[in-house]
Amino acid sequence: MERYQNIKNSINNAKYIKIIFPENPSNDIVGSVLALHSMFKQLDKDVFLLEERLPQRAKNFLTENKRKIMITLNEDIDEIYYEKKGSHVDLNIVPKNRNFDTKNFSWEIVSEKTNNQQKINQMPDLILIIGIARFNEVEKFLPTDEEELFACTIVNIDNNPNNENYGDINVIEKSSLSKIISFLVRETKNHNLKDVFDFLLFGFFSQDKISLKDLSAIKWLINNGASLNIWFEYQKEKRPLWADYLEFAIKNISIREDVGIIFSHLKYNEEIKDNEKVKNILQVSKIFREWIGQTFFLSFRDEEKTKTIFYSPLSSTVNEIREKYNGSFKDTGGIIVTPHEDPVKAIEELKKFNYKTTQ
Repeated sequence: MERYQNIKNSINNAKYIKIIFPENPSNDIVGSVLALHSMFKQLDKDVFLLEERLPQRAKNFLTENKRKIMITLNEDIDEIYYEKKGSHVDLNIVPKNRNFDTKNFSWEIVSEKTNNQQKINQMPDLILIIGIARFNEVEKFLPTDEEELFACTIVNIDNNPNNENYGDINVIEKSSLSKIISFLVRETKNHNLKDVFDFLLFGFFSQDKISLKDLSAIKWLINNGASLNIWFEYQKEKRPLWADYLEFAIKNISIREDVGIIFSHLKYNEEIKDNEKVKNILQVSKIFREWIGQTFFLSFRDEEKTKTIFYSPLSSTVNEIREKYNGSFKDTGGIIVTPHEDPVKAIEELKKFNYKTTQ
């Protein structure tokens, strides 16, 4: 799309970028902002962020991404080198004075803090405004000089249909901001941005409901290395085992667009060996049902059989499956047994079924 290409060109040409977003931002905005900030830093851009508007938990991610070990030695240095040994690194500092005083040596973990107050009035090449509908809410962050304002590009990204379209480039879409930013990141053709993908996945998971288009973006993120680690770290929760199953299931998702039905499976080599396999798969099923809310099928191996959990808000679809397969059924779904040993083949059969109703 031309708008995204124009944004990509503006990013490539910019040296200094400002990211503006509203006070009390939603997690969708937080994930999008952290993703953009991380991407720009990895692209060696100078970035200003309204850090004071972020929740403290989100600020911690900015700080942690910049943490480093600083070693101080008040001696003349003869040599510095490192040795990588498996999963760890030895850093070697050789003072010129072989009898150096250990009191002259110290180390600490520090955070690189940029001076945002100095940057706030710096002339930007590019301003990205995320989730702000009205121009008067961003006007104070723009250059006051007309020539400076004309020289920078303003990109206005929002999902509010009442947005005033005040940007040089406006991307106003009825979707999650995480999806819009995911598409923008995808257009950069840089797929080595795991932190960026993790932040976007956090944004998606913060939403009560997602669309099929959102689901396609989430699959792309996970297939490119994103995980739910930041989501659980942000919630201060230990990552549960069902998160592994969920990531596997999303990786394998396919969608029949003509009927709006989702299909997925857990392959043999992806099935995690644990004593509560079905319990974890049922949790994935619950997330699909509550988060997506559309008909889905999830096949897996259990007790030498291939089983498929399915859900549908349409009684007609449930009845269609009930007539063709044996299993346990409820009003909105059930668990069916298919004759195939391989869950992949079970899903292929279910995808070919002639569903009479569209979701």
